[in-house]
Amino acid sequence: MTSGSWQLALCGINHKTSTLEEREPLQIGPEDFARANATLCNIEGVAEAAVLSTCNRIELFTVARNDLNPVDIASAFYRELKNIDPTGMQNKFYSLTDSNVADHLFRVAAGIDSMVIGENQIFGQVKDAYSSACRVKTAGKVIHGLFHHTFRVGKQVRTNTELGQGACSVSSATVELLKSKMSGLTKPTILFIGINQMIVLAAAGFHKRGNDNFIFANRTRQKALDLAVRYKAQGHGLDNLPELLQKADIVVCCTGSDCPLITDDMISARADSDRPLIIADMAIPRDVEIQKDYIGVELYNLEDVKEFVKDSRAQRIKAIPQAEALIKYRLEQFVYWYEHVRNEPGYNGLGEAFELARRQEMSKVLAQIPEENRDLIDRATRRLTEKLLQIKLRTSAQAEKTE
Repeated sequence: MTSGSWQLALCGINHKTSTLEEREPLQIGPEDFARANATLCNIEGVAEAAVLSTCNRIELFTVARNDLNPVDIASAFYRELKNIDPTGMQNKFYSLTDSNVADHLFRVAAGIDSMVIGENQIFGQVKDAYSSACRVKTAGKVIHGLFHHTFRVGKQVRTNTELGQGACSVSSATVELLKSKMSGLTKPTILFIGINQMIVLAAAGFHKRGNDNFIFANRTRQKALDLAVRYKAQGHGLDNLPELLQKADIVVCCTGSDCPLITDDMISARADSDRPLIIADMAIPRDVEIQKDYIGVELYNLEDVKEFVKDSRAQRIKAIPQAEALIKYRLEQFVYWYEHVRNEPGYNGLGEAFELARRQEMSKVLAQIPEENRDLIDRATRRLTEKLLQIKLRTSAQAEKTE
């Protein structure tokens, strides 16, 4: 990439711009983070990459040629990763570049941009996104700098403002929603499906509110047993779901399954009981398949949680101006650092030198090749030099990080 020819870019979709149904096919599970980062970074013209995927947002961060549209990068990414073309959904995506990317990510990490204002869970998810990019070496100097500035913002906002004081997560909001629907239920049996941070927080939230009649189920049974020990509860594999559903009064599920785990047939069998059933499906893609309405069965998902928390935001909203002042200060620091990086030889002169060397060598070769093949070979060698530059930049960034 030559001087002034690259930019920090973001393309994303979230709970503000799309519905749960629209985001569902685009979701990227933790088990796919490594492949997703590698796929994004292998797109022609992309030098660095990081993927952030949560239940409420999917965001693709890149350092790429500035003639590439971030939305086009996202389209190419999904065609390669999932064999789907999101072109028809482009109006649901947002794209940002340079300092605007940092401003956005700072707000995400601080909890200002979350469905639940001030939520804590997103900060850990941002850290996980960065760690995933580091593990597959798709993070270079710019991505490293962006996320490390972000971590300082997130920590400072939660320490120095009321935005983080007692801030709830999507998990705790889900617990509150379910508690509001549980009137008349005494010592309900709560079935948790999946073992992850969402489930761990939900179980802790119910236990704090006086509930302890738990059952845990997970694809890996041992993980369910390990969490069950904390609450002197039961742990099972997913093969027992039909029987476990018969025992449950409340179900909280959040897995990474590509297909529903609780089928309509299971719901139909449980609905024949004279006991009501309340289900919170927090997964994307969703874990519960219901094809019709059943008497005594209530199903809630992330869209319902979104509506539920609207009325509880006032106190945290009051703390936003103070958080924004901190973000503005940190953003100025980032911009100062970022502009210096843009002028470093590694990000401009080196790319220019690579391209000059390529042209000099290929001019002799192309003259001897049939004209119909020249464009193909020219593009292939240009991609090769770009990949060599990516390797150089990432290696330099890793060396700086360990010094």
